[in-house]
Formats: sequence, structure tokens, C-alpha cells
Amino acid sequence: MPTTYKPSTYKEVLCWTADTKIKYRTNPKSGKSKIRYAGYEKARTPAQAMELGSFSGDLFFDFEHGHIEVLGGTRRRTPLNPDEETEKWTKTDRMLARMHRAWKHWMKTFEVAKDLGVDRRQITCDKAGGESPEMKTNRLIANELAKMILADALKCKRKINDQDVVGVLRAWGFKENKNRSNVMKEGVTTVHSDTLGLVASYDGAVLVTAATTDYPEFSQVLCRRLSDHMPQELSKHRFGWSSINVNANYAGALHRDANNEGPSFIKAFGDFKGGQLNYWGDDNKNEGTVDALCRPEDCTTMDISKSLLLFDGNRGHSVESFKGERFSLVYFCTGQYEKANQKVRSELQRCGISFPTKEGMNLSKTLLGKPRGYKALAKSAKVVASSTPAARIWPQALVKRGGIDFSSKDMQKKARAAMIAHLGTPTESKCTDTKFVSYKVSYQTLPDKRRRCVVYLRGSSGGHRLAVVGDEDCAGSGHYAYEKAKGFTLGPALETQRITEVRAWCCKLIPKPDANANKKLVLRSYANKAGADGKEGRAFLKRKATSKPPPTKKARRGGA
Repeated sequence: MPTTYKPSTYKEVLCWTADTKIKYRTNPKSGKSKIRYAGYEKARTPAQAMELGSFSGDLFFDFEHGHIEVLGGTRRRTPLNPDEETEKWTKTDRMLARMHRAWKHWMKTFEVAKDLGVDRRQITCDKAGGESPEMKTNRLIANELAKMILADALKCKRKINDQDVVGVLRAWGFKENKNRSNVMKEGVTTVHSDTLGLVASYDGAVLVTAATTDYPEFSQVLCRRLSDHMPQELSKHRFGWSSINVNANYAGALHRDANNEGPSFIKAFGDFKGGQLNYWGDDNKNEGTVDALCRPEDCTTMDISKSLLLFDGNRGHSVESFKGERFSLVYFCTGQYEKANQKVRSELQRCGISFPTKEGMNLSKTLLGKPRGYKALAKSAKVVASSTPAARIWPQALVKRGGIDFSSKDMQKKARAAMIAHLGTPTESKCTDTKFVSYKVSYQTLPDKRRRCVVYLRGSSGGHRLAVVGDEDCAGSGHYAYEKAKGFTLGPALETQRITEVRAWCCKLIPKPDANANKKLVLRSYANKAGADGKEGRAFLKRKATSKPPPTKKARRGGA
């Protein structure tokens, strides 16, 4: 939402209701707006105006320009909070609440930019889906801190420790996740939970989350915490993972994970009391629901703040209540991880993720054994003890004091300063790459207060090349003339005033991912399930290649 209107306009219109009495003035507009205005100018309330063709933005525009007179009727003292919606809300209420949320987010952008001392476009360009400016800023800080940690670990030849993890997680901008209803206790509507690495989409393909790709050093620190402390039993066939569930400050309700392979490593971090993991190691999901089978007296309670735990996420587990700051990391494999093509696996490797092997997965499952099932145990006269434990736990040594404490406030401030110094402006190296993997838009202020938009292409080697420059025609106008940077000869000619055309030009220099690779794997799995081989199998694949594969359930990531 642009700041087209005055704050007083927002404060007035956002307090209207469906029954607020208004009166439109004689039609002052021209063109298509005149035609639309003629359709709703007879309206006497906002609800009627919307029914007669008014857009939500028209209410703000028409009031600010004096085209609407408020005659009375019902008005609110304060705008509606979109998070407090009830069944009694009218369509007008919901529309104004959405506009209120958009306005608050827009104003928050300027607040964050002013606090950082940067242009707002430096924190809004190239945002991943669902990221607010504040969230993006915190994630950039966490990534800068992760760079410092990795450099220090390399210099001192040391392992990543718990303080390092707490430092980056404390800085990280967590998402208000509303989708993980299976871990939410009664009365909880959102949790702070993000997934790094691989996720499965509705169409059966697998993809890498934007947070993983955009903040690779952050992901590398979390991955190094596990790989640097891998138990000796898994040294030959290492435990591999496709994804990490990153959780902050919530106690998960009793649940089972869905659509993953099961074997998962979990570790809790932070200064807190309580928060132990309850685990039902003999829970067999084929026997019934988790609430019906998992009784409190059957669980094993473990302190995962001091130990690294290998458990089966498909069996019942929950988290005890706690006080303090508690984070947890769950390393697991999505059930469809084998569909990942080589490009996807290479991207995961770049971000530090150790992709699973069949040998490692089989070893992990063997270490955990199979659940006996509580119904089966209840029917048995004698409880036969299993020779294989339902979980494996390895105590973790405390961090030796000394060196740099990256969880301290001083290091958080240094990371923030580093983020501001590099915000939106990649360090242009002596990159001579001709193949590129992504692009980044940045803004600079010229001495005469005009803005300059610059676009960098990131090469396959990791370096950046300045590709496009666009200068503002006059200070504050927002109109730019874009052209290729001097010395950049690749790609077609470019001369435009539209940033969308610049982005399209950049995409021409970035090869598209092989979308058919995952589809072929999906089709092959369908053929195997159908028992198709030889001529019959080839005919099966030919039929499927011309039709869309049936959708699969979206993977629900597990964690505690």
C-alpha cells in the first residue's frame, strides 16, 4: 500500500462501519474512474458503495479529495484489529481490517528503515514471500552474525557450539506460523517456527525454502552444530537430513509428525527451566490416534538441553512447559526427499545440509527399532522387553568458556552494523562469470539527493557483477531510466523506465531449473507402484506424461 493518503484519512476511513452514513459529491472524475464513480455515487453507506463497484482504495481517495461527506451513522473509536475477526463481522469490516493491516505494515517499513538509517527500498526489494521488513532485517542480521561465527570457527579450528546457535537464533526473525496446528496447545493460534531445507509441494515436487537460499550462512551454522557433534555410532554411515525445523519459545502439544521418514535428531538451546521432551517410544500410529493411545504414564521424559537425541518423530511426543528462552532444532527427512534432483541437492549442500544416504537412513531406523504398539502390549500377558531402544541419547559436553561469545549483546550489535554496511549492496568482486544463478536489486543515494537503482547478478562462483544502473530523473520523483552498466556486455540491449522489464531482462540471463527432472521421478514412482514394466510400463509413463500427476498431501514438518 503506497503512502498516497494522509494519516488523518486512514484514521477516519478505517473507523467507518457498513452503516456509516456518507454522501458523494457530483461526479468530478474522468475516463474509466468517471464511469465507475457514476456507478456508486448514489450509495449512502460504505457497504452500498462496495456493492455498486467502489474499490476499497476509492473510499480513501474520495474522502481525502473531498468527494465524500460523512453525515453520521455508526462509527468506531478505533480501527478493527484483523486478528480479532469474528463471525459477526460484515464484508465491510473485513475489508477495512485488511486495509488497516496493510497500512500498519507499510508504516512499519518506514519505521524500520528510519531506525537503520537506510532507504526503505533497501529492506523491501527482493523480500521472500511472507517476510515483513522487520523480519527480513532480523534475518539479515542473523546471517551476518553467522558469517562471523563461521570465520571464527575456521580461524580457531573449532566446532560450532551452543552459544553460536543461540546467537543466530536470538537474532533471527521468526515467522508467525499458523499452519502447524498439530503442535499448538489449546488457545494458541500461532507459533514461532520455520523450516529450512527441503519441503514438498502440493503437486508432488520438492523444493528448497526461500529462507534457506537467501540466508545460507545461517543455515550452515545450524547444520554444523549437528555435523560437528555427530555421534561415533554414526561415523561410518552418517545421519543425513533434508530439512531442519527451527522453533522458538513454545511448548509443542502431543502430536506425531506426518509425511517424513521418522528418524530425527533434536537438541534444545537457551537459558530456560523445564521444557523436557516427552516421548512415547512404543506408539504405533497404525493402532489409532495419538491422543487415544499415548497415556501420560507411558512416556519417557528426557532433557534435550544437555543431550542430543535421536528419536522417531512419527511416534507421539510433546514438550513440557518451561520458563525462559528456549529454542530447538529438529533435523529430519521429508518423506519425498528422494525426488530431489541434482540441482536441488547441490543447493542444499551449498547451504550446509548433509543429504541422507540409503545406508545412513537404514542405520538410523535400525538404531531406533520398530514400535511395539500400546494396544499390543495391553493385550499381552507378558510384556516382552525390546532389545532395541526406542530412542538414542548422547550427552553433550558443556561449552568451555573463552573465545568470543556470539550470543552476547555486543556481537549482536556488530552483526547489526555489518548488516547496515552491506544492506542491499553486494560486494562487487572481480567476478568474470558468464553464468548466473540469481540477481539482487539495491538502492544508493547520489550527492544531489537523487536515488540510483543498481542491479547485481550473482555468478555461479558466488561473486557479483554490476549489470544494470538506473538513475532517478529528479529527487523524490521515483522515475528511473535503466540501462546496462558500462563494461557489462552480456545479454540483450536494455533501455527502459520500468523495473519489471529490468527483472525480466535479468531472468533471461539466469537459466531456468529443470522442471521436468522432478516430474520424471514422480512418474517413475507411480509406474513402480503400479507394477508396470517393459511395454506396459512405457505405455503407463507415456499416458502420465500428458496428464498432471495426482496431488499429494503437503508435508507437515515435525518438531518440538
